[in-house]
Amino acid sequence: MNHIVKKLLVTLVTMCTGVFLFAQSSVSGTVKDHNGDPLVGAAVMVTNGTNSTALATAITDVDGKFQIQATEGQSLFVSYIGHRDKTLKVTSSVVYNIVLDSDDLLLDETVVVGYGTQKKVNLTGSVATVDAKALNGKPITQASTALQGMVPGVTVTTASGGPGDDGGTIRVRGINSFGGSSTAPLVLIDGVEGSIDSVDPALIESISVLKDAASSAIYGSRAANGVILVTTKRGNTDKFSLSYSGYVGWQNPTDLPKVVNSLEYRELTNDMNRQDGKEPTYDDETMEKWRENYGSDPDLYPDTDWQKAILSGPSFMHNHSISLGIGTERVKMLTTLGYLDQDGIISNTGLKRYTFRNNTDVQFNEKLSMKMDIAFSNSDRDKSPYSANIFNYMNTRPADITNQFSTGYYNGLGLQGNNPIALMKYGGKNSLNSMNFSGSITLTYKPWKWLSLQGMMAPKFTLSNDHNWKKSVTTYQDKNGEATLTSTPFTTLTESSARSLYGNYNFLVTAHHKFGVHDLKGVVGVERNTYDYRYLSAYREDFNYDYDQIDAGEISNMNNSGHRYQWDILSYFGRINYGFKDRYLLEANIRMDGSSRFTKKNRWGYFPSVSGAWRVSEEPFMAGIKDKLTNLKVRASYGSLGNQNLSGGGAASYYPTTQNLATGQVSMNDNIYPIVTLNTLANPDIKWEKTSMVNVGLDFALFGKLYVSGDWYNKITDGILMKLDMPLGIGLNAPYQNAGKVRNRGWEVSVAYNDQWGDFSFGVQANLSDVRNEILDMKGMTSTSGVLKNQEGHEIASIWTLKSLGIIRTQEEADWVNANCPQFGETVKIGDIRYADIDGNEKIDENDKDFVGSTIPRYTYSTNFNFGWKGLNLSILLQGVGKADGFLNTYYVMPSNMGGTFRKEHLDWASDKNPNGKTPRLTSDCKNNWYDSSFWMKSAAYLRVKNVTLGYSLPSNWMKRCKIQSVYVYASAQNLFTFSNFWDGYDPEVGYNGDSSGSFDVVKLGTASNYPQMTTYTLGLQIKF
Repeated sequence: MNHIVKKLLVTLVTMCTGVFLFAQSSVSGTVKDHNGDPLVGAAVMVTNGTNSTALATAITDVDGKFQIQATEGQSLFVSYIGHRDKTLKVTSSVVYNIVLDSDDLLLDETVVVGYGTQKKVNLTGSVATVDAKALNGKPITQASTALQGMVPGVTVTTASGGPGDDGGTIRVRGINSFGGSSTAPLVLIDGVEGSIDSVDPALIESISVLKDAASSAIYGSRAANGVILVTTKRGNTDKFSLSYSGYVGWQNPTDLPKVVNSLEYRELTNDMNRQDGKEPTYDDETMEKWRENYGSDPDLYPDTDWQKAILSGPSFMHNHSISLGIGTERVKMLTTLGYLDQDGIISNTGLKRYTFRNNTDVQFNEKLSMKMDIAFSNSDRDKSPYSANIFNYMNTRPADITNQFSTGYYNGLGLQGNNPIALMKYGGKNSLNSMNFSGSITLTYKPWKWLSLQGMMAPKFTLSNDHNWKKSVTTYQDKNGEATLTSTPFTTLTESSARSLYGNYNFLVTAHHKFGVHDLKGVVGVERNTYDYRYLSAYREDFNYDYDQIDAGEISNMNNSGHRYQWDILSYFGRINYGFKDRYLLEANIRMDGSSRFTKKNRWGYFPSVSGAWRVSEEPFMAGIKDKLTNLKVRASYGSLGNQNLSGGGAASYYPTTQNLATGQVSMNDNIYPIVTLNTLANPDIKWEKTSMVNVGLDFALFGKLYVSGDWYNKITDGILMKLDMPLGIGLNAPYQNAGKVRNRGWEVSVAYNDQWGDFSFGVQANLSDVRNEILDMKGMTSTSGVLKNQEGHEIASIWTLKSLGIIRTQEEADWVNANCPQFGETVKIGDIRYADIDGNEKIDENDKDFVGSTIPRYTYSTNFNFGWKGLNLSILLQGVGKADGFLNTYYVMPSNMGGTFRKEHLDWASDKNPNGKTPRLTSDCKNNWYDSSFWMKSAAYLRVKNVTLGYSLPSNWMKRCKIQSVYVYASAQNLFTFSNFWDGYDPEVGYNGDSSGSFDVVKLGTASNYPQMTTYTLGLQIKF
């Protein structure tokens, strides 16, 4: 990046100053690229050859020509962005034809890897990077979402748009485990483990994703799910600098379900009753009055738009970041303050976040240096304790139920006392405060140029406090308030606090030496990681006063709980890199981890990897086409990784290798006695979950403009923790055992093209990847949750339901089904769903369920376009999933189910009078259509216009008059459009429910009561002084 900045500054100085300190004879010439095309705007400087001070400057015109004053013996320094600098001695000649070679920036780029950096061209593993440019101008509140669509092989799903809850769930190359172990990647922020969402996106310099075993094995037992390395910005100037970055914006839901109005609801209700052979609920006279008056009187003729009543309109947000850089030759410091204020689309919701970071670099002398970083963040997030109820009822309650009577009372009739607006306004508040503090000190001593000794100490402290004040809300059944309903019997308060202290301490020895055609680099180190977690919770109910303090609640049914978890990992690791003639590259890693979570005989895990690469383009026989094929590299790697992040939850699962006792009470002879019991067996033989991976890759570049990278991998995770069946006579719950096995096999392709024609620049990067997941071994067992099922030979979290054959369209078909393959003992009619007889017993029941779909996203893709012209810049990011299945049921999509309303599409329901209707017939007596089946499953594949940003850099000559380095203004739109065949009004990512571990990873199908995804519009400003 430094040489790019240098060239930009040289160009700006040349364009803006044009200073002639002295003038001699005139020389001229042309500047072209290696293809012979003129380079417009190349900077030409005259120097005296001993320093870089510009004695004269010039800029090439549209034909690449220049003219400048120079004297024999001086030098011409020529530079152009994207090309290598060239210096020529001024001779007696007055005409110079200069050719600049392409500078393969993407190849020479230095990327962050485990415990160090490497040139991208020398990588033997699979590593992808996202730099600060990719984040610039985007309204990113949670850094995890910055990776969505940016890295092939990395899947990011966001199920919610709620303030503070709009982070992404990151998975690298599939899902490794189904036994409850964490499937989230390891995240290191400047070498310190943490949450990527704890970092202000404005502070990020780059993100490296280590995807294969060769690049991740150096982290051993924590790297089975991939590794994400976040590098924050540091001071890089010897002078004072000040910069500001901020934006203001508005958010709206990307989409909402379209439901019927009150008249349509009553008409459909009557149609449903007629289908069931009943009298209409609403007679002709009532319906006629309703047609004439609906919406005119909330007491008699309500027509409630629940979405309009609940949503508060566009929610406002603003984000600001100020950075102060101070530097000398020996000390450089960058201090950044950030503030985010994000309102929700419903009352009493929002997020306020404050961030502080100070990165300091000190060069004591040529041999000794120090880095000292301090980071702090504090966030306050508010939401309703009834949030799920509110968004649930917003899209499912009939419009003929009034919200608020004319007298001002909120209605609870027909809502089970859960009026969503009353809950939103008077139901209390769930306030979550989170604080993160981290610091690190790194000392580096270089006794010789080839040897480096480095020690780091990095503690991190997190504290979260959850104040959940859930009030009992009273609603009324009539406008006079004579009959009441309550949302819950009691007002409750839950206070909980979690504290974690994480420590990271390591010492590294790095040696790097080149001799002849050999390049050898080695790293050895020792590291210790410690973790201490404490949790306390207090609960009271039945508060007689509107006072949300624990002591104000009754003690008759109070509950207090708490626990503490600890672990410690001691590690020894090493890496060696060898290069021969810059063509043949070899890397080997080994890490030995000892974890306190395992018994002594299984405590140590060994995680090796080996990788190699052949830079074919550097071979002598490729010299003839090197100007065209600027890079060609073949890579291969194999390695083993581990997972010690066993399933969380209670202590029994957190320490599955040791016996855990439960305390309780028993009543005997009118006395209460304390007891201690053993409920669950422990398993001292539990070992590491291990993941082995093979990776083969190919990288090539054409003309220094087109870059292509591809990978194929096969990843197998063995020893997944499961609870197997045990004889009932044992009388205890089964322990965890290393029993499961999963395979993820996939491929990835990334293509980038960058070019410039005069003032116009163009760049595009496209990513495409696929992964096939399969459970290889569950010891014959299965696990099921709702419509999700894990079973050998199928993907994790596969959809398991009845298989729909579509809607019955003719009477002949209905008669055949009733006579030959009856369904659940029901008499089906035209418009009912027909199911496949999977077990062949000529009847449909629960035994006919089968695997009908998969929730794991496949064929994830993205395309990022960048256009530039002078100071204007336009970027467009398209992102999507090519194949995935989603599922909704009950009143979210099923007509007349569980007292829900009807969707607009239910107006076109199938019957003998409308056999080609879109949705099943309306009925409440026949339950045939309410069974979970593939009819209610839809493709969750989508294409999203993820971001569009239009920006403009103000002319530098304007800024210099104001003593400003640069000003950039922009307008941006996030989640602008989504194209999908999923259920109308629901986002295709609705089935992903946060970043938690479990048997089905983060998938939870059927419901849609989450905070909707948001479309965000922002106006931003960036100033550098």
